[in-house]
Amino acid sequence: MSHLPHPQSPSQTPKKHAVFMPFLGSMNLAVSLLVMLAIASVIGTVLKQNELFQGYIIKFGPFWTQVFNELGLFNVYGAAWFILVLLFLLISTSVCVYRNGPGFMKDMKQFSEKLSLHAYQRQPHVTTYTPQQFDIEIAQSVLKDQGYKTKVHHRDDGITIAGLKGSWNRLGYIFTHVSIIIICIGALMDSNLLLKYRELTGDLEAETRSVPLDKIEQKSWLGPENFSFRGTVNIAENQQSDVLFLPYEQGFLVQKLPFTIDVKDFRIQYYDTGMPKSFESDIILSAPDLDKPIEKTIAVNHPLFYKNYAIYQSSFSDGGSLLKLKIHSLKAPENKPLILDTAVDKTESLKTPIGTFKLELSDFKMHNIVPASEEERALTGKKMHNNGPTIIFKVRNEQGQALEYENYMMPIEQEGRQFFIAGMRASQAEPYRYLFIPADSNRQLDRFFNFLALINNRIETKKIIENAIPSGIGFEQNAYRMQVRLLTQLLALVRQKGFNGINEFVTQNVPQQDQQKVMEYYTSQTSVALQTLYLSILEQEKDQNIQEISNFNKQWFDDAITALSNLPDYGPPLFIQLDSFKQIEATGLQITKSPGKDVVYFGSALLIIGVFFLFYVRQKRIWLAYSAEDQTLTIAGKDTKELPEVAQEFQQVVQAVQSKL
Repeated sequence: MSHLPHPQSPSQTPKKHAVFMPFLGSMNLAVSLLVMLAIASVIGTVLKQNELFQGYIIKFGPFWTQVFNELGLFNVYGAAWFILVLLFLLISTSVCVYRNGPGFMKDMKQFSEKLSLHAYQRQPHVTTYTPQQFDIEIAQSVLKDQGYKTKVHHRDDGITIAGLKGSWNRLGYIFTHVSIIIICIGALMDSNLLLKYRELTGDLEAETRSVPLDKIEQKSWLGPENFSFRGTVNIAENQQSDVLFLPYEQGFLVQKLPFTIDVKDFRIQYYDTGMPKSFESDIILSAPDLDKPIEKTIAVNHPLFYKNYAIYQSSFSDGGSLLKLKIHSLKAPENKPLILDTAVDKTESLKTPIGTFKLELSDFKMHNIVPASEEERALTGKKMHNNGPTIIFKVRNEQGQALEYENYMMPIEQEGRQFFIAGMRASQAEPYRYLFIPADSNRQLDRFFNFLALINNRIETKKIIENAIPSGIGFEQNAYRMQVRLLTQLLALVRQKGFNGINEFVTQNVPQQDQQKVMEYYTSQTSVALQTLYLSILEQEKDQNIQEISNFNKQWFDDAITALSNLPDYGPPLFIQLDSFKQIEATGLQITKSPGKDVVYFGSALLIIGVFFLFYVRQKRIWLAYSAEDQTLTIAGKDTKELPEVAQEFQQVVQAVQSKL
């Protein structure tokens, strides 16, 4: 027959906090939290934080980018789970200090002089002998000479003198634990805990659009009273700003500053490799509480400090350089480029025969440094070569699809010939594909676009072909008309679809067994037609008949044909040429307000002191227990660290005692 368990009395039932408190203050929980923080720190170091979301998609792909974003890995130190770990570590360490701190403080002052003789025999180091005589004062003086504090206890059967040395070792435990609490508090002070709370309550929402400041919703603004932040702002030369931008979630927040920063000048120096050597900004900080504005030159590692704010030289960019562009139409029958005065970061509307496009000017680069060729190294002795200015822009169609371009202003030498180079790609995940347009004898694009315009001019093309083909004697009129018609139709195919147009026409209209033969014939005839037009261009340049074509002009024609064959893949029928510019640079400033920084510094200093006490200060105990009954003296010792030298030190104390007693 089974027995029912007896119900526990109220005094035997454990209270909830009696179970929960030991768990919160346990070493296992603290170590687990510290490991999580260590892993988070590694992730935050290896994985670049707060980058553009598009950049993460390019690097990791859409799937893993979404996974990493859901885990908060792109902003580890602002992730909700990271802040939660900090809070738990703060609570766990606080509970540990609350439960064990009084015991450590008591242990610092406790001599344990009331232990029994049997307890002394169980100490790590113990010896017993019969002294000639036992004198309390002499025994105390011996221990004091060894650096011990002493306390005397009179037992019924004798006397115990307890010695204590290195009691500050216990402060190491307290300092290390309290320092972790302080560091956690400082980290939470500089975290986005308040922003998370405002977001949960619906009072805060990140801005994800690219719009002017006056179009940003009030929910995306933060006032000067914001407790802590770290953001950036780009300010062009001779411009000012009183806001900065904080990356948050997949957008940004606008932080209002209690002061204004004017950038008077920005300077940058480069190494021969083209890498920035140094860059610095002359800034003026104005605030209502300042009698006189603060003027200072800031550079990397030389910030400006104002109250709780630190202003760092972080980066640089284009500040809206003024650009003069030539917009060449690739379908126009005349070479009359549109002159457009604009600036970086502007968007222009361009109307073409196939629709309206938006020209989005993204960036301007003054220098493009590349390794010099072996010939140039031999001539100049320089290892690097500057390819000159470039503009980076996007051309977006009416459906919102965009192609990105990188066009060089000056011709670049390739295999001994000069080319204007234009790169194109459909997305940032792709490398640029380059179009090489040959430069004429004046290192300009005029000849190429005159040639292209002539190809696009049906009327003028027909006239030139008719004049170039002989008629009359030796050439039947019917054959003459057929030849003119063939060449003009071939040029029409080239005009509409490039050289691929001829291939498509042959594939669709010629039997398969004859396609190769017809294709070879059409290609040769197209070459004849283009050479005829090219001779006309050369005659216009020299204003006379061309008797002999130079090697330069022959090579130019071959390069131009290659460029023409690649034009259909270039995108919209536009070519953007940088004609002139006025560079305006912008300084990139990082501004921080981190009241928790000094708190973390203090906690770190306390941690160093605590670790020093733990490792280099040893708590040592010694007991001299004299038995009046058998007149023996028991010497026992204990050390917090059982090092090899502990036994030797104990023997030194024993010898010192035996020499006096």
